[in-house]
Amino acid sequence: MTRTVKDPETRRNELIDTAEELFLENGYEETTVSDIVRKVGVAQGTFYHYFKSKDEVLNAITDRWIEEIRAGMEDIASRGDSDVIEKILGFFGFFNNLGRSRQRLVEYIHEERNAHLHIKFEKRVPQIIIPVFSRMIEEGVEEGFFNVRHPEMAALSIMKTAGAVSHIHETYRLEEKTERMKELTDATFDFIERILGAKPGIFMEYASKMGEYL
Repeated sequence: MTRTVKDPETRRNELIDTAEELFLENGYEETTVSDIVRKVGVAQGTFYHYFKSKDEVLNAITDRWIEEIRAGMEDIASRGDSDVIEKILGFFGFFNNLGRSRQRLVEYIHEERNAHLHIKFEKRVPQIIIPVFSRMIEEGVEEGFFNVRHPEMAALSIMKTAGAVSHIHETYRLEEKTERMKELTDATFDFIERILGAKPGIFMEYASKMGEYL
């Protein structure tokens, strides 16, 4: 039987794809390197040619998430058929969907023992988000939606607010508490509108029309 030889980058991505699939399906701890190579159909030596350990392939998955966040943010910010309120709501929707699709791995990365991965997110993600979000806020000022003097600081404040809200959501497990979730959504939009000097209620008004967060 002829052995299939793949381009190194293709093989590396195949290993990353399979590892992520198995981590999401079975959990990081429950997945072994043997599981990964068995599913790909290669020898363990092939895995160790690209990655020193299972932790290193998780690092590669984390790097890819960060790049996915950057690409997603740029795509949302560049939409010519949306105004800035729609873009910001799209931004939060993008993050919500990304977190839900990889919830088990997100929880793993945020465990205390994986502080190095958490630090990577804490350091690199804002570097990606803040400049793009600042441009959207400047666009909102030009369009007359916002009244804010310091777009970069406003973007940082909104990111911190979103992080705090996410923490409350995770801590109190609000998925099924509809009224409590609506209250939390109202509060979040109120904070954002105050930071941006936006018309009170405009985010909920748009969210209702778009069918988001309700």
